[in-house]
Amino acid sequence: MKPLGLVALALGLALALGSGLAAQDLNGRGGREIRMLREAAAREAAGDLAGAEQILRAILADRPTSLSGLLSLERLVVVQGRAEELLPLIRRLLASDAASAIGHQMLLRTYSALDRVPELERAAEAWIRATPRVETPYREAARVWQERGEHARAIVVLERGRKAVGRDDALALELGDLYAGRGELVRAVREWDHAVGSDAAGFNLVRRRLGALPDGGAQVLPSLIEALTRPPVTAPRRRGAVALAIDAGLGERAREIAREAVLALPPSERAGFLVEVARHAEGARLDGLAYWAYSELLGGGGLGDRRLAVESRTAELALAVGDTARARELYLLIEQQYTVGSPARRQAAAVRIGLTARDGAVGEAVRELAAFRQEFPDAPELDRVAAAVAGALLARGEQAPAERVVAGVDGPRTSLIRGRMALVGGDVGRARAAFQAAAPALQGAEQTEAIALATLLSRLSPQGGKLLGRAIARTAQGKPQEAVALLSSAAGLATDEHAALLDYAAALADRAQLAAEAEQVRRDLIARYPRALEAPAALLGLARALLERPDGLGEAQQLLERLILEYPRSALVPQARRELDRARGRVPSS
Repeated sequence: MKPLGLVALALGLALALGSGLAAQDLNGRGGREIRMLREAAAREAAGDLAGAEQILRAILADRPTSLSGLLSLERLVVVQGRAEELLPLIRRLLASDAASAIGHQMLLRTYSALDRVPELERAAEAWIRATPRVETPYREAARVWQERGEHARAIVVLERGRKAVGRDDALALELGDLYAGRGELVRAVREWDHAVGSDAAGFNLVRRRLGALPDGGAQVLPSLIEALTRPPVTAPRRRGAVALAIDAGLGERAREIAREAVLALPPSERAGFLVEVARHAEGARLDGLAYWAYSELLGGGGLGDRRLAVESRTAELALAVGDTARARELYLLIEQQYTVGSPARRQAAAVRIGLTARDGAVGEAVRELAAFRQEFPDAPELDRVAAAVAGALLARGEQAPAERVVAGVDGPRTSLIRGRMALVGGDVGRARAAFQAAAPALQGAEQTEAIALATLLSRLSPQGGKLLGRAIARTAQGKPQEAVALLSSAAGLATDEHAALLDYAAALADRAQLAAEAEQVRRDLIARYPRALEAPAALLGLARALLERPDGLGEAQQLLERLILEYPRSALVPQARRELDRARGRVPSS
């Protein structure tokens, strides 16, 4: 512990835990003790343990009940293997204050550290006899037995304490911990259910216990959630069940319980509960649950000046969960609430028009875009919105209207659209230039795709470019499987050109999670074009896919060995070696 921490500990104990003489005026005896504690802490921090000990013993000689002095001395002598020296000092404390919980705790700790079990047992019994109907002696004695690895004995002590205290929920938290540690999860759930209580007063304590478990409570949470919702159920317990379901990532279960909770709550409390659920769900990235909660909040009315903010967040979540129809409705409402020409109105309109195009109402989207350009001729969103509308037109094969939509609009996404239109006509050079121009202003996956297309086009003929354009159109229509098949079955292309298209098709299949198609494309590439530049990548990609299958290990090793031996200069050889080592069990999967 740092010196400042030691001083704070000493001061806190001297002021908060002391009684009688320790509460004297700081300029008197109490003030002198605090100064001595500071000096002891400073010496300990400087490594002068003997000097610190001398000061602490002087404090205890003057006042045997100084808890801060005794605790500080305990820290010093225990680390030096001299715990036995504490016993007479602790006994003096208990002789002066027989009910001192800290004194009894220290006595139990000391006997346990010295492995003097008979004395430990007698000390625990003495404390229990002194306060038989108080939970503390049972709890602390059980903790010592638990730390010694004697879990069964700790449970016996706690059960005895529960009987003596006379409450079914007494010491439930500690019993739950012990049962969980022993793998007795059914009993752990029963005890933690008791610990939560009918009014959920113990919920936060139980929740912290669950979070501290090695698996974060994953094995226990579903059962505890069911226990909290079992009749007779109370509103606080339902709230707790919702919170635990969100913690566990059980969005649908959380929604079921939250719906029941809303119906059971007084109308005046529903809004607060729904906001609580929505925010917790957002923090847990359960967008569907957050969307439901905000939607319920909107349906309840009475939000006043908060309504617009809730509508905005609900619209964003509607997009995230794929409810584009609802998102359009909300963005229209948001747009109508802002003044003409305002930035917020512009942003809402831009999103709404893009959604209109995505939902297939392309004619409506074209008209809305024209109105948008008239109201906001220099809008920063114009590039994105025009590209969305033009892309929807291209997906329907309407190139001329798409060209009119992007006319006069400059930006990375309209540049991508122009590249796609150039591919339809087989103008590979113009398409490549468009993708190259777009890439620097894009980010993430969009930028990667633009760069990949520009690189690929450097190896394609006009015929190959047209084929690629058709495949991109299929992908834009939501038909990636057809796009992969189109590229795979191409005929009349040069070897290098078709190999490059197959490599693109494999990557496209990966992005669309078409595992079988990706595997088949890579097998075709390896079999038909073993000397192509793309062959090493196909070998590596196929091997990685096979490593994920129980029956693919042997073939994966063969493919990796082939890559290493047949393509020794490939930049992928180091990765192949790592995968081969992992396959052989030398390096665990990360």
